[in-house]
Amino acid sequence: MNAHALVVGASSGIGLAVARRLRHDGFQVSGLARRAAPVDAAHRSFGCDLSDPAGGGVEEAIAAAVAALGEPEVLCYCAGHAALGATLAVPTEAARRSFEINFWGLDRCVRAVLPRMSARRKGSIVAVLSLAALRAIPHETYYAAAKAAADRYLGCLAHEAARDNVSIKTVYPGYVPTGFFERAGWHGMERPAVSGSGVSPEDVAKAVARLVEGAASRAVVGWRERAIVLGDRLLPGAYDRLLKRRSR
Repeated sequence: MNAHALVVGASSGIGLAVARRLRHDGFQVSGLARRAAPVDAAHRSFGCDLSDPAGGGVEEAIAAAVAALGEPEVLCYCAGHAALGATLAVPTEAARRSFEINFWGLDRCVRAVLPRMSARRKGSIVAVLSLAALRAIPHETYYAAAKAAADRYLGCLAHEAARDNVSIKTVYPGYVPTGFFERAGWHGMERPAVSGSGVSPEDVAKAVARLVEGAASRAVVGWRERAIVLGDRLLPGAYDRLLKRRSR
């Protein structure tokens, strides 16, 4: 049997593109989400609710996926939730949901999978995060905070997992036209017009596949996103000043 990849959030958007890419590359793909993934993306689908603080059936779904397709060599976490708008206008419930899916859902999946990989001394965990995990972006406070927390969590975990030959990898796209940004609950303001750097879900999926197969541990996807990250490194504060001028 081919290597098994668990893709969390495989029913739509970036997660769907990742599932299709990994299946194309020869993996046996399990899709984990509230809805089943299309048949061309996942060999099997298992239902769970990542927003449920009580667990949402995540452990059970992963156990069923392992029973069906074997021990996973890859866990790719692509699930996300955005509570956007004026920070103090975002309801606490929406902010907490963002953390449940963007951070605690990731933690639940890692806790279910990493011990299995450590015991076998092989495996990769890849998380699709966001440019917002690396820098502050207006009106994305809780989404950015949850993604940044996930980024630091994975960075710390990488030191421990390396002892068991398990790699932890991260991907940072900016705006991707999946409808995710447009469907988000916007609070206290109108949804702004946003354009990206032409990155598609398939571009993010290619970046994930390269990390799975290669030695690199992270990838920023998109020319504009790479320029922002490089600019923050070389000219700290320059992008923030640009944002302030645009907001006047």
